[in-house]
Amino acid sequence: MDTVLIRGADVFDGSGGPPLRADVALSGDRIAAVGCDLPRTAEQTLDAGGLALAPGFIDIHSHTDLSVFARPLAESKLRQGVTTEVVGNCGIGAFPVGPGRAGLLTEYLRMHGAHLPPEGVSWTDFSGYAERVGRVGLGLNLAPLVPHGALRIAVMGAEDRAPAAADLARMEALLETALRQGAWGMSTGLIYPPGSYAATEEIVALGRVLARHGALYTSHIRGEGDTLLAALAEAVRVGTEGGARVQVSHLKALGRRNWGRGREALALLEAARRGGVDVAADQYPYEATSTALSALVPAWAHAGGVGALLERLAAPELRDRLSAEIARAVDARGGPDSVQIAHVGSPRNAGLSGRTLAQVAALWHAPPEAAVIRLLLEERAEVGAVYFSLSPEDVAAIMASDQVAVGSDGQGLSAAEDREQATHPRSYGTFPRVLGRYVREQHLLSLPLALYKMTGLPARRMGFTDRGLVHTGWIADLVLFDPAAIRDRADFQDPHQYGAGVEHVFLNGRAVVKDGQPTGEASGRVLRRLGP
Repeated sequence: MDTVLIRGADVFDGSGGPPLRADVALSGDRIAAVGCDLPRTAEQTLDAGGLALAPGFIDIHSHTDLSVFARPLAESKLRQGVTTEVVGNCGIGAFPVGPGRAGLLTEYLRMHGAHLPPEGVSWTDFSGYAERVGRVGLGLNLAPLVPHGALRIAVMGAEDRAPAAADLARMEALLETALRQGAWGMSTGLIYPPGSYAATEEIVALGRVLARHGALYTSHIRGEGDTLLAALAEAVRVGTEGGARVQVSHLKALGRRNWGRGREALALLEAARRGGVDVAADQYPYEATSTALSALVPAWAHAGGVGALLERLAAPELRDRLSAEIARAVDARGGPDSVQIAHVGSPRNAGLSGRTLAQVAALWHAPPEAAVIRLLLEERAEVGAVYFSLSPEDVAAIMASDQVAVGSDGQGLSAAEDREQATHPRSYGTFPRVLGRYVREQHLLSLPLALYKMTGLPARRMGFTDRGLVHTGWIADLVLFDPAAIRDRADFQDPHQYGAGVEHVFLNGRAVVKDGQPTGEASGRVLRRLGP
């Protein structure tokens, strides 16, 4: 007898093809059968008439590894229909940890909004991290990447220099170890120190390690504004010279003076594919980005880690230089009215969460760049921000591509527990927003194509062999939703709102959302890649 029998759903198998009205039987954590009017019995039968059934959504670009210790059920993602999150993106993540470098890594992670367990960083490698995360009671699956920022800190600290031959060999060895332990690839964040201190040659060398394992290289590229095309060319070079498969993270054209360049970016990647490079991208469906407020501070000021950054921000002799460079960075992102403060690290400035940089500057009777410096100093750089700097035309152009997967760039949150802090709505609304706004309302995408970009495409990019499609024998990660009702509710004024229309979610064969509400079941796993 099967454990669950789902009757009469419109089954979208994740391949991009048309739906089939069918039944789906589950046995344990696997799909036991797919077909019309299956002659089977089960412990539980679910009438799915009027609902679409698809593979559980794969969020190919997530930062839930930085929130899972605080919000292990990741309700903001689960209630979107997400069952697997690719974590460790943008070069930011929790392993490896070099001897004596746990404190430096911890400061780095907290600057980027991390939550850590009470005992702090207690692991040294991927396996240790996976074991610790596995004990929190995961609400979804995690597929970790090796973050290049953590890799560099483990070997070189936060130094602004090229690696010596021994340093590079050590980074290659640590990457090799993590891949053998089951990591899915490596990510870079080439705008974030210390990753930004790496020359292309360093990344190419690490890319060769990835290529030997058939693992993925994902990159928050070195520039998404004025240097967008050059930065994309660098990512392609890693694929060309290093041989790794390449995934460009959250593809966009940043800043008003670069609006309209989304199509140029797509054309560059298409030309690279025609030239034999395995390269694709992902995207979130919003016209605002989000990252640490410290991203406005020039890279040279970050050398040595957070403590050194704070010393430079406080140094009177550097104030004019820093103010000028921060002002230029604010202008490139649309000006102080386009920067909204999100999370802050302490109660002292909690009331600023949700205000624009212009409002904070007016409150403090200071120029915007001075407000940035003061806020970073008072909060020890633990400040997040939302930047309204993208054009709807570029968002639409990039979204229409069948080579661009959907990824939130968000994290697993709880509306009840996180409501006091402003955040980007993508953590709650990414997937229903695509299906409601861009499929049903704007007809930019067909429903089969949109679902492929959420399931089959990211599964193929990651190298998953038993998730991402509705196939007999594959893992039973499934979402059932109402195509006529699915939509996002979260916005920038009230981001902590769950979407509508997701009725049921099965994770490893177990019901984790039922009739639109989480069951509290914690059946998630840390997924490990099998390979050489």
